[in-house]
Amino acid sequence: MVEIKNLLIYFPAGEKFKEELREILPKTKIFHCSETDITPEAVREADVIFGNVPHGLLEDVPNLQWLHLASAGTDGYLPLLQRGVLLTNGTGAYNDTIAEHMLALTGALCIRLPAYVRQQAEHVWQRAGWSGYIMDSTVVILGCGNIGCAYARRMKALGAHTIGVRRSPGPAPEGVDEVYTMEELDAVLPRADIVTMVMPGTPETKGLMDARRIGLMKDGALLLNVGRGNALDPDALYHGLTSGKLGGAAIDVAYREPLPADDRLWDAPNLLITPHVAGGWNLDAVSANPFMIRQVCKVFSENLTQFLADMPMPNAVDPETGYTRSRR
Repeated sequence: MVEIKNLLIYFPAGEKFKEELREILPKTKIFHCSETDITPEAVREADVIFGNVPHGLLEDVPNLQWLHLASAGTDGYLPLLQRGVLLTNGTGAYNDTIAEHMLALTGALCIRLPAYVRQQAEHVWQRAGWSGYIMDSTVVILGCGNIGCAYARRMKALGAHTIGVRRSPGPAPEGVDEVYTMEELDAVLPRADIVTMVMPGTPETKGLMDARRIGLMKDGALLLNVGRGNALDPDALYHGLTSGKLGGAAIDVAYREPLPADDRLWDAPNLLITPHVAGGWNLDAVSANPFMIRQVCKVFSENLTQFLADMPMPNAVDPETGYTRSRR
């Protein structure tokens, strides 16, 4: 059995979870740090870390064997793999929360909620146009992994035809009617009434949805991005909305976060903006709602069991893709 001398928790795991860890790891020094009291010394001492410790504190970590990220995204942490550190992430914890957020945004766009919210603020009572519907729509999901498939199952249950687009070919997962590779994306986009983006931040996804690809979409189609902000060209998004090419859009991520107060996207028509909250926790403030705390801790526990047994880790990050295989 592998031994852990010092375990640093940089996540609001709660006392109950830490007590559970002490029962599993009676000889391990377990210490918790928050964003206000974390120190380079605490990070250097740890041989295992649970949480998204700031990148700058990971330059000098002679004892670190394993870092488990609370997030599914691994932006900025991949260099650790080149230094022999095992890297795992929170894939599997966010399937339901982000899928529900996506479903809410989709429904809101279909009924033209952004226009009605603005009319309410202006005390205007008038039709903003006919509603669209999820039923009988065709939904293209860019990034057909855990979260994308959880969204697809919900959309299919409401009567949509679901098309998944992902890096590698393979059989269609539950809830997905058709699957294509990224190389086939241009041929699929013209079929979509709704396009959703749930992709990680990699060199291949940067700027993926640009003006040309938005131009391939149906006139009046909807576009959602809850993956990474740099996968969607903000100028192309703005022009797609102001020209009427897009019937509406929603973003939970932006090319710059926080989105600058003077950015013109704030005033783009038929655009819903949420401030990177779909995952249910705030990376910068290291805070989360109770449900997400349980989910993230559960994934860490599953990987901890494998680590102690010196077995393959279910959430081991692929250095080439920056994410793990799908966990459903």
